[in-house]
Amino acid sequence: MLVAQILSLFFITIGLLTTYFVLKAKKIKFPSWLLKTLSLTLAVAFFFRYMLGEDAIKQIFKLTNSPIDSKTLTVFSLLLNWFNYSVILLVILYPFFKTKKFATLIKSYGLIVVSFCVAFIYPLTQGIVGSTVYNSFNLRALLMGVELGIMLAYCIIVFCENGHFKIEKENWKSFLYIIPMWIITMPSFIPQAFLGQLNPLIEIDEFSQWHRIFLYFSIIVPLIIYFAFKNREYKVRRLVLLYISIAGLITFINAYKFQSWANPTNWPLHLCHTAMYIVPICLMFKWNKLFYFTFFINVLGAFLAMAMPNTTGNVISNNVLHFWNNHYLAFFMPILLVALKIYERPKLKQFIYSAVAFTVYFVLIAFINAWFTNYGTVDFFFINSDFIAEKLGLWAENLRNVQWQFKIGNLNFVLYPLYQFLYWLVYMIASAGMWFLYEQSYNYVDLMHDMAERRKKYKVDYLALQSRLNGRSEEEPMNPENSSKMILRNFTKRYGSSNVYAVKDANLEIYGGEIFGFLGPNGAGKSTIIKSIVGIQPITDGEIEVCGFDVDKQSVMAKRQIGFVPDHYALYEKLTGREYINYIADLYEVSKEDRDKRISHYVKIFELEGAFDNQIKTYSHGMKQKITIMAALVHNPKVWILDEPLTGLDPNSIFQVKECMKAHAKAGNIVFFSSHIIDVVEKICDRIGIIKKGQIQCVKTIDEIEKEGKTLEEFYMNIVNNTKVDAIKVEKHKKENNENEDKKVKGKSKKIKDKQGALKNE
Repeated sequence: MLVAQILSLFFITIGLLTTYFVLKAKKIKFPSWLLKTLSLTLAVAFFFRYMLGEDAIKQIFKLTNSPIDSKTLTVFSLLLNWFNYSVILLVILYPFFKTKKFATLIKSYGLIVVSFCVAFIYPLTQGIVGSTVYNSFNLRALLMGVELGIMLAYCIIVFCENGHFKIEKENWKSFLYIIPMWIITMPSFIPQAFLGQLNPLIEIDEFSQWHRIFLYFSIIVPLIIYFAFKNREYKVRRLVLLYISIAGLITFINAYKFQSWANPTNWPLHLCHTAMYIVPICLMFKWNKLFYFTFFINVLGAFLAMAMPNTTGNVISNNVLHFWNNHYLAFFMPILLVALKIYERPKLKQFIYSAVAFTVYFVLIAFINAWFTNYGTVDFFFINSDFIAEKLGLWAENLRNVQWQFKIGNLNFVLYPLYQFLYWLVYMIASAGMWFLYEQSYNYVDLMHDMAERRKKYKVDYLALQSRLNGRSEEEPMNPENSSKMILRNFTKRYGSSNVYAVKDANLEIYGGEIFGFLGPNGAGKSTIIKSIVGIQPITDGEIEVCGFDVDKQSVMAKRQIGFVPDHYALYEKLTGREYINYIADLYEVSKEDRDKRISHYVKIFELEGAFDNQIKTYSHGMKQKITIMAALVHNPKVWILDEPLTGLDPNSIFQVKECMKAHAKAGNIVFFSSHIIDVVEKICDRIGIIKKGQIQCVKTIDEIEKEGKTLEEFYMNIVNNTKVDAIKVEKHKKENNENEDKKVKGKSKKIKDKQGALKNE
């Protein structure tokens, strides 16, 4: 009974001393290093206790063959050891992922489970070590005492540091995690221990009906996890996945205790076995290159293993559940790690790394198979037997007839070079296919996410618009005081995942009646701003107003105010010029009287009388440019925007376009155009703006420039060549910064929700 006394004294003494010091100090803050030390000590004690021998309760079948005399105590032993695993993981991970919900689980659920383990220490240890646990000294029993002592002290510390019995309202939801924790940490022998086997017998093998049903439903769990945690902060996502992966590893290595490693044929070197170790290691230490090996290689192997299982038996038997636990986690965990943004989506180089790593693994396993065959039957990754070949047919089995045999000392080595090479090649091709599937899945997810964000944004924008209009028609400008202006406020544009902004914080105010020239070198951001004004591309940040209409929230009405001449136009070339212009006039609901008058005017000044009723495909480049200009002016827009409009025009047409620009501005409208022809800009513009590397450098009138004693060309060249400007880089959100990124997103989401509520109340 010496060991029992040591156990009892150990955990009771630590628990009582902890309680005493906490109560005496009333307010005590245990340092983080102490909690981490306790957690790591618990992890070491648990690891050695778990690995030093087989668990006695593993042999229980329908509550028979129990090392404990009483069935009631047998049930207690099964349940307490099971629930104890869930608490051990909580305590080990807590100091590295402190959250209030996590603390709530430990100070309530954890403390209750540990207290029951203390109260039922006798059946608890008997279930692990056996009925003779207290007959003599037993290291595993002593280590269990160390575990319970640490956990009791730990739970009391968390209990006292986190408000004792007080649980905040939002933290009650943490109790919803308990049942999933039980499912995740359930040892594979538990169903068999309680139920024996299902009757009638249900097996999952040979692609039977139950096998197919299981495969169909296998996607449900990862989807539930994804949708439950996709909007949670990075720390929570990583914690959940780490908890699942370690719990799966604990269940997996129940079949690979220390004594089994004495025989090399039992080593867990199958491809899917490696995933059980790789995933938690990558989550703990962030080993990126190792992760992408499991992402491309293990996922495929696990899926194939589930499709062609090499285990049979009742669906709840220990060996079947162990098999499916291994391969199911190896299948969906790497995918979840990318889906939940723990790891970035892989690029081609990551696939190449994984292919190289797999090749090394394959060659090594082929050699190990040949080596270990000298000590018994071994078939790591199924490349040492006809397990795969027999499923493909006689032709595949015949490939194994090509053998390479050699000896090293007294050891015989047999390799199957042709069969194994083709095996490797097919697997690599299948892995490349995985790359394709991943890419398609990413595109689909991006599309769904984009649609959801657009719907959410539309609702918020619509509510904001209704509030700003205050009962006025949606066809009225949001800001009527700006009905004769075009305004950019802190306009920012970033393309995709580019690490620099195309335009950053651009501010402009252009007035009715003026011609505004927009200058800058190629790639400076001119076309980016123009395309965002006319609604071709979305705005990353900031606002654009056209005649009082918000381009983002009143896009249709804003576009009605604009006539746009792009730098690269696209026309319906099977239509005649007249048909095309009438089509555009119909879109803008221009009356017949107005359109006929304008068409007649522009056909005359652009000298298109003889070709206007011919198909556009017969036109020259310059004639097509004229049709584009006519289409932009047929509805007499308040804002005429031209992006490099004079390219390809003859001198007479250039003169006519300039005259049109002057007349349009004289009528009180805005003319906004970009051009590289500085002489033209200088002669007809009232003001100019110069942009370089996405940042507006200056906005000046032509008179102001002339007063400085410079031509526009000299002024422009000085700004472009002598002003040092660097493109503004986007702050990179690496994985170590994900927590800050998630907080920003969470805060922005909360602001949107608050805004929605406020607008609804209005």
